[in-house]
Amino acid sequence: MQIAAGRLFGLFGDPVGHSLSPHLQNEAFRLLGINGVYLSFAIKPEELGTAVAAVRCLKMGGVNVTIPHKERIGPYLDRLADDALLTGSVNTVVPEDGQLVGYSTDGEGFLLSLRHQGGMEPVGKKVVLLGVGGAARALAFRLAQERAAALYLVGRNPEKTAALQAALRDRIGFTAVGLTFTENDLAAVAAEADLVINATPLGMFPATAERPPFPLEACRRSCLVADLVYHPLETAFLRYARRLGLPTLEGLGMLVYQGILACRLWTGLTPPFDPLYRLLHGLLQKELPPA
Repeated sequence: MQIAAGRLFGLFGDPVGHSLSPHLQNEAFRLLGINGVYLSFAIKPEELGTAVAAVRCLKMGGVNVTIPHKERIGPYLDRLADDALLTGSVNTVVPEDGQLVGYSTDGEGFLLSLRHQGGMEPVGKKVVLLGVGGAARALAFRLAQERAAALYLVGRNPEKTAALQAALRDRIGFTAVGLTFTENDLAAVAAEADLVINATPLGMFPATAERPPFPLEACRRSCLVADLVYHPLETAFLRYARRLGLPTLEGLGMLVYQGILACRLWTGLTPPFDPLYRLLHGLLQKELPPA
């Protein structure tokens, strides 16, 4: 698939100043020989419709979508496809035959990182997912489809948690357990877990001291602790897990994999993982040395 000269791509979110996606995608374009440029755009919720209209007007090559727009952008698009259609969460917008189509590469991106970097297959595993936002929705559906043995959804908003439980049950027939961070039996859940995933923004730069209030100290030593936050590279949540002797999986691998999948949707070409990972890893180490 040949990309026309000088195509504009971008990231819609708020905030976006911390994002490494421009570094990732611009390097991917360079490696693939694509004449495109990727920029980040700080878009307020009330500006989202106008921003999507700009994608059409400027004939952009595609955009990524991040917090807080993943679940809000759907009504502004012509249709949703694949994981986005199933989950209602969009992180990639692709122009196709005069339409704007919403996709989600979050779930597949996490699975690739889990398998290749975490050395874990989700089938038969008991998984605790912290958070019920857009990225958490994408992961919940993919983990359920990959035949996780159990899925515990831990959120601050019981209504949002119940809505995600209902969506999993109604759309794919999977029963997840809904909990809040104040539940008395979180320690019992932690003791059974094979995988704990932070899908909240807690710990993201600049509030790097924050971490989800989950009792990792109750986990078995074999429990893998993952964080979708990648800035900083080692979050307070992962640092605490490491001090407890638990294996950890940082969020940078997922970022790179989901970005590769997005690039392939836009261009039909697949950039290589290793040079992109090394580039972003170096940028993070330079900006925020490990604690």
